[in-house]
Amino acid sequence: MSYLTPQQALEYARARHAAGQLDEADAIYRQLLAIDPANVEAVHLLGVVTFSRGQFQPAIELMQRSIAMNPAVPRFHNNLGNALIDMGRFEEAIATLETALRLDPTLAAAHYNLGNALSRLRRWDEAVVAYRRALALHPDSSSAILNLGTALAATGQLAATVALYREALARLPPSAAIATNLGNALRDQSELDAAIEAYECSLRIEPNDPVAQGNLGNALKDQGEIAAALAAFRRALALKPDGAETHSNLVFTLTFDPDCPAAEIAAEQRVWDRRHAQPLRAEWRPHSNERSPERRLRIGYVSPDLWDHVVGRTLLPVFEAHDRERFEFTCYSGAAPDHITARFQARADRWRDLNQVSAAQLAGQVRADGIDILVDLALHTAHNSLLTFARKPAPVQVSWLGYPGSAGLEAIGYHLTDRFLEDGSSSGAFLLPGCWCCYARHPDSPAVNELPAATRGRITFGSFNNFCKMNPRVWDRWAGILDAVEGSRLVLLAKAGSHEAKTRDLLQARGIDPRRIEFLRYVPSAEERPQAEFLRRYHEIDIALDPFPYNGMTTTCDSLWMGVPVVALSGSTPLARASFSLLSNLGLPELAAPSPNEYVRIAVALAKDRARLAALRASLRSRMEASPLLDAESLARNVEAAWRTMWRRWCAS
Repeated sequence: MSYLTPQQALEYARARHAAGQLDEADAIYRQLLAIDPANVEAVHLLGVVTFSRGQFQPAIELMQRSIAMNPAVPRFHNNLGNALIDMGRFEEAIATLETALRLDPTLAAAHYNLGNALSRLRRWDEAVVAYRRALALHPDSSSAILNLGTALAATGQLAATVALYREALARLPPSAAIATNLGNALRDQSELDAAIEAYECSLRIEPNDPVAQGNLGNALKDQGEIAAALAAFRRALALKPDGAETHSNLVFTLTFDPDCPAAEIAAEQRVWDRRHAQPLRAEWRPHSNERSPERRLRIGYVSPDLWDHVVGRTLLPVFEAHDRERFEFTCYSGAAPDHITARFQARADRWRDLNQVSAAQLAGQVRADGIDILVDLALHTAHNSLLTFARKPAPVQVSWLGYPGSAGLEAIGYHLTDRFLEDGSSSGAFLLPGCWCCYARHPDSPAVNELPAATRGRITFGSFNNFCKMNPRVWDRWAGILDAVEGSRLVLLAKAGSHEAKTRDLLQARGIDPRRIEFLRYVPSAEERPQAEFLRRYHEIDIALDPFPYNGMTTTCDSLWMGVPVVALSGSTPLARASFSLLSNLGLPELAAPSPNEYVRIAVALAKDRARLAALRASLRSRMEASPLLDAESLARNVEAAWRTMWRRWCAS
């Protein structure tokens, strides 16, 4: 270095730093400071390179020291703010970045980093302002465009998100990330054809992107294109074999495939367990929980869906009915807060936010909280925490409510079920008396109306299930029902897309006039789709037809609550027996057929018996009110008794 001036050495170090040669840059910064400890630029840059090497606290101290030496440099405050974000110290980061912007309001990077800090705290409206200011100064920043879109979507401004991404794709060089995010926003708007087109655009730019492949699979699944969705998930996994979330999507989507035997689904679950969970067995440690069989137990509920979501609504009545003297409850939730979340928070002993928390960090928090029984409410659905459960942070681990059945993880010893879903012979099945779940009646439920066929003179069949449950075998049976019931119509609920026309074509090929098929538009936002308005749609339906092999659950209960009988096909897996369980607990097992031909026969016979239809419509709500389906108190006691039995087994083990 003797032949370089200090300034030349500093510039050389900067170049090494920018090239990723951190050790060499670090060494030069330290040599400069040995010669001149007051070199504030070297102090600050040493802090930056130290942070890049993962030495976080020493890095923060160096950056703070440089600011103390010269507080008038906005770049110093910006870099410190960025480091504080990475450390999760978001409030400190915001204050530091605001100082940078008071010194230099034109510093685009500080506006961008401020947006990032605000986003991490879910202060989305403020984040939108920060990102817009960053883009006003640096219009071509793809990172700011992507993050602004995320913030806009979080505030419900999906149309603005779509417009932002489309404008960026038209103006800037091709960006796979922006195209993928456009697809996500369009899917959130239920514009499935456009979402698929955006994902395909992303894959033309970056063919080996597993994220775009996986997102394409999800959009195809939403359209009921199960084979194509599975192919997309498999391509994504080939690109990124350790993609646990994508692999969960594959496992879950297999349950919708009518040609996939239960053994194949179970085999894929074992592959998931072997690939993603078993390597984490190295993190299993003995549990120090007090082995007292009758003491007050600490229960942990883990779910991304403790909001106005089917899981949140289903669990809430049971959660509010739990015995707080015998059990203590901690909720681990990633939900964006709403009125349902507030009710959970009001009754929880502890509330832990899942956002920005890794699976390993969550496992550590569960251990620190001393949880005795950890309950997974997601299984292989979106945003699950299976990688936390794979680390076995609690001595007893249970799956429940995400959907009937098991997630297939060795680390989760039990799943709650009932005698109608399965016989208890499957691994970990714990049979509850009565029903495995209950229905959360809506306080503003519209009254049950008279039988529509009584005034219209024709039968209207309907299914408001997610379209991913539809398949050729369903269309075959539904076409047979429509053909046998003269003048009947079929009302379906669907997101916008070409699958509507395809459905009409499929039914027309089976001899059904497409004019007999009506589609109602699915509305994704709960604010735009009040539950009472959704339930009022059942005023148009005489008989609900349940899909298979993945039955309805909340949809089945909604139908019954509105006086609409449900005809179901009972299969061999818990998912294919969900409606059979609900109908059996209601005292109407005869509406669940043991075979496809019997399914058609029951629906046709019911359609031709107007007197029975009218009687069912008039009595179903009161029948539900007197059944286990609305008895949250009993279900809470049954679940608690199951926990106690599991706990005693562990204490004795």
